[in-house]
Amino acid sequence: MQSREIASEDSEIAAAGRDLLASAPMLLTATRRVALSLALSSLALRRPAFAADDKADFERASRAAYAKFQAADYPAAEQAWAGVAENFPKEPLAFANWATVLIILASDGMSLGVKPTGEPLARLERALDCLEKAEALGSRDALLLNDRGNALGLLQRWEEARAAYGASADASPRDFEAIPRSNEALVSFELGEEARAEREVRTLLRRDPAFKDGEALLAALQWSQGSKEYSQTVAQLCNEPGWCARYSTVDVVMGRWTPRAVEAWRGLLQEKAVQRELKDGFARAR
Repeated sequence: MQSREIASEDSEIAAAGRDLLASAPMLLTATRRVALSLALSSLALRRPAFAADDKADFERASRAAYAKFQAADYPAAEQAWAGVAENFPKEPLAFANWATVLIILASDGMSLGVKPTGEPLARLERALDCLEKAEALGSRDALLLNDRGNALGLLQRWEEARAAYGASADASPRDFEAIPRSNEALVSFELGEEARAEREVRTLLRRDPAFKDGEALLAALQWSQGSKEYSQTVAQLCNEPGWCARYSTVDVVMGRWTPRAVEAWRGLLQEKAVQRELKDGFARAR
């Protein structure tokens, strides 16, 4: 829904998102790839930043929690950010980052397209509470709104998720906007509104033609609607052999796209025209 890399400036946020959207899910092992149902590619922690002489205890605690997240030790990071939030209850960063880790851990206990129960459900509900707390403390940035969309999407509260993604896109800097716009289109796809989803994807591609995950999503939408234009879109994706290779299996979208979109990509890959484009792309890479 996208990456879990740490981001501080707007350009770093966009780069982190693009890195994951451009490759197989980097921080998902084979057993974890079934866990997500939205583009968690955009999940990023807000980097702690403090004046040297300001809030020393909060700085130390936040940097320690940040380091655990950076090391992909998410259970330890969750405990650490929970502790930061408990000890510094007026700091929105603590609650926002705690929510991010809760969403990741919740996704790890889920299967694609299956509503969460038990601990994953509890974590997602807690994540939404944390996001509300962060917002009440004055934080309402694009990352927070996108995180809310991710949590709501994993809960299959699709309409609410789409609204959160739309709000995130509206609040986004230009170089991050494609992430929530893509998520918004994925939700429209999941709701069976393919024509709307295609319009949303085409709009984001006009604004950001280099967004390759958008090209792939457009091809999946075209295939789902019975249009033969999907072959041309895949050919465009395969103009760069590296992208062609990355999108040659369903693994690249597992854990990032909604269930209907994943199944559409799986079906598209079975088409002979697509297999020819992939074969040609591999040949150019050699």
